Amino acid sequence: EGGVSSFIFGWAPTVDGDVLPVQPFDPQAPAQSKGIPVMIGTTLHEFTMSTYVPAFRTITKEKAVEFLQKKYGERTDEFLTAFEKAYPGYQPKDLVDVDFVFRPGAVEQAKLKAAQQGAPVYMYMFAWESPVLDGMFRSTHCMDIPFAFNNVVRHASMTGGGAEAQALGEKMSSAWLNFARTGNPNAEGLPEWEPYTAEKGATMIFNNDCQVKYNHDKELLEVVMAFPTRGF
Repeated sequence: EGGVSSFIFGWAPTVDGDVLPVQPFDPQAPAQSKGIPVMIGTTLHEFTMSTYVPAFRTITKEKAVEFLQKKYGERTDEFLTAFEKAYPGYQPKDLVDVDFVFRPGAVEQAKLKAAQQGAPVYMYMFAWESPVLDGMFRSTHCMDIPFAFNNVVRHASMTGGGAEAQALGEKMSSAWLNFARTGNPNAEGLPEWEPYTAEKGATMIFNNDCQVKYNHDKELLEVVMAFPTRGF
């Protein structure tokens, strides 16, 4: 059967008509912030299953596919084809680690903001993988925060504090500062970061080699969204 599977906390803000008069991004982006630029992003792995289930760190593709079939059923092959297109050269553990809880909703939010045709929306995906504890954390939930604040050395327990982390922290924090100052995150050392639109799907991929990709996972998300997960 279809339906929606619940995920994690089980509580959420409630539209009560008083404190929260309407759902902020349903059916459209809020009118009162039409003129305010927005930056939206997620990390590549977010809840990173292999961090918590060590067996997934060395999983074979065959075992990963068995795991996927429990969710995607007869559409598993379609998922795999779309995954290969979005993430060529992937490792088997990527099939269970790449995030599909946060990214789909973030893309939907960006589309609604862009459709307003007001201030721009900029989208990013943080894909840098931490080397700490033999790479156990990968690009996990909140890993982008010390880079945005250029605190990668202070947070060496999560980032490793190495030269690559410091270089990325310089670039990302410059983008965040420029966005705060001007509403435009373009910064030295980064490729041109254009606003997100549903048509082009521009997303800045933050890694040792930062690059902008265009709708790179569009087909993959279309498969995933046929099996919705309600986060929070």
